[in-house]
Amino acid sequence: MSEDAKSPRTRNIIENQLFRRQRSLKLEALQRQRSQHGTIDVIDDDEEAETFGKTYIVIIFTEKAKLRHCQDVEKIIQEFDIQTTLEIVSKTEKYLYLSASLDTLLRLADAAELEKMTTTGSMQKFNYGCVSDFLLPGMTQEQILHYCETPVLIKDVVEPAIRSYIQKGYIEDMFPLHDILYLDRFHFNLKRTTLPIEEIRNYFGSSIGLYFAFIEFYTKALIFPAVFGILQSLMNLNLSLVCSFYVVWTTIFLELWKRRCAGLSYRWGTIEMSSLDKPRAGYQGQLKPDPITGKMTLHYPMRYTYLQMYCISYPVVLGCVVAAAWFALYQFQIEAEVLADFGADSWLLYIPVIVQSMLIAIFSWAYEKLATFLTNLENHRTRSQYERHRVNKLMLFEIVNNFFSQFYIAFVLQDLKQLKYQLMMQLLIFQLVCIAQEIGIPLMAVLRQKYAKYRHKEIEPEKLRSISNKPRYEQAFYESGLDEYHSTYEDYLQVCIQFGYVVLFAAVAPFAAIGALINNVFAVHIDMFKLCNIFKRPFGRRAKNIGAWQLAFELLSVMSLLSNCGLLFLQPNVKQFFAHWLPSIPDLSFVIFEHLLLGLKFLIHKVIHERPRWVRIGLLKADYETSQALKQLKKFKAANKMA
Repeated sequence: MSEDAKSPRTRNIIENQLFRRQRSLKLEALQRQRSQHGTIDVIDDDEEAETFGKTYIVIIFTEKAKLRHCQDVEKIIQEFDIQTTLEIVSKTEKYLYLSASLDTLLRLADAAELEKMTTTGSMQKFNYGCVSDFLLPGMTQEQILHYCETPVLIKDVVEPAIRSYIQKGYIEDMFPLHDILYLDRFHFNLKRTTLPIEEIRNYFGSSIGLYFAFIEFYTKALIFPAVFGILQSLMNLNLSLVCSFYVVWTTIFLELWKRRCAGLSYRWGTIEMSSLDKPRAGYQGQLKPDPITGKMTLHYPMRYTYLQMYCISYPVVLGCVVAAAWFALYQFQIEAEVLADFGADSWLLYIPVIVQSMLIAIFSWAYEKLATFLTNLENHRTRSQYERHRVNKLMLFEIVNNFFSQFYIAFVLQDLKQLKYQLMMQLLIFQLVCIAQEIGIPLMAVLRQKYAKYRHKEIEPEKLRSISNKPRYEQAFYESGLDEYHSTYEDYLQVCIQFGYVVLFAAVAPFAAIGALINNVFAVHIDMFKLCNIFKRPFGRRAKNIGAWQLAFELLSVMSLLSNCGLLFLQPNVKQFFAHWLPSIPDLSFVIFEHLLLGLKFLIHKVIHERPRWVRIGLLKADYETSQALKQLKKFKAANKMA
């Protein structure tokens, strides 16, 4: 592996993949022999047999950390009944492996108030004293908790206690190890028509599970505008029909997704999450008693958050929006100068559009960093609040950055031919940038894979003596060099911008949906590959929906209604028609037609309930059982007092 103890930890993805393939084959062979013999005693290598023991989290210490610091951290963690194994391999390699018994994990699940399905069919907060109520037919106690939940339960109880060691720089990283055999379930399979959403959630958590459920739902929904786009191009459909179709499609798509999301979050026990949930990891404040629970929690005055938002963040965002609009307008000035100097047939006319498309990608990357920085300063309490305010900043900028020039061409210059050219060029550059980001690293990994075997080395004998479990050490060593997966933020952003390109100017870009559909079919599998192979395994995050991104998609849906109606009324034949029938108020016809479509959108929104009936019944049933249990408890206390 490493050349010596003092060499920096490798960050080579290929070595990690080579190690995983070797380990996967060995573990599969061990499982086959275990199933055949009913035991693993037939295996000569005791070290391999030990890999069946679960190590949920690995803590890596920095070179700065001394032996006493490592031992202090170990003692603190053991106070929570967490099992630990400390390995000092060298001065630069110190590992602390965390695991826990099933009894400890169930107690932590009770304290965390995880929602679980009961034998009555309703979702209730897990109760350690009534474990049998949560054992569904054919289920064992080990199956009550999912893969994504056990590392989080340990982390949530351990991290606050060792935060001072993290702040002092003694702890470099803390992450859960991948389950190599479980990852085989996510391999690309041509026979599979749908993604294993439940298994993705069980392993990565509900936040990532909802992202893959959304991208799968969105990709399937794109089939309808893709087919409609072909018909629109071949049959030259009336633009009023195009506007009506996209109003109906976007509304039904978003409303049906709400129902799908509600069903998933109910089954996953996150549908009743609120702003009173536990603070996010980056939240700062003073420890004070919670007014509801009485527990000591972090508190930060909201007035400081609002002061930061309205006096610093939003003025900066406004400045960035104005700058993006100015750059978009400056492109037209450059095009006019090129046209005047070289003529309409010059190939140089393509350069301003290409440069602007590249600048849009660069500005998006830079502004994303700025939006994250500003939102961090605002110090929002929960993850949902943090994501909502960050997405709000981002969407204000991205709408102007990506689509301002199209609106200017369509409704100021009123040049539909140039609009179509500008839109398709920007969409092409956007898709190429996304492909480069999605495929670049995996492609490099595949191309360099044949050289991996020459770089893989065995552990030095002197290091091997200080290692109690070689496979576990190797896995921790390689995965510690992988990049950290932060959130689904960038993935949602790409999908949201793509959705804007599909719907905002669908009247002049019928093939945008086809390009998005083809892109997403491959992108979803690339996202899964990167999550399993290029990043560390993230701690599972709980989420009840896609958060502020739902509002972002709905905003683009309303904007598409207005923009496509505007394109319709720019057609000469439409102008002549309304000028003939409504000569006194021709512009009022646009308002009437647009309001009719808004009314249709509102009607569809009201007709389709955001929660399926079975979810509403399940929630009411849970409330009823809770109230009945409370009544029984009051009767029991009253009987005890009388006795």
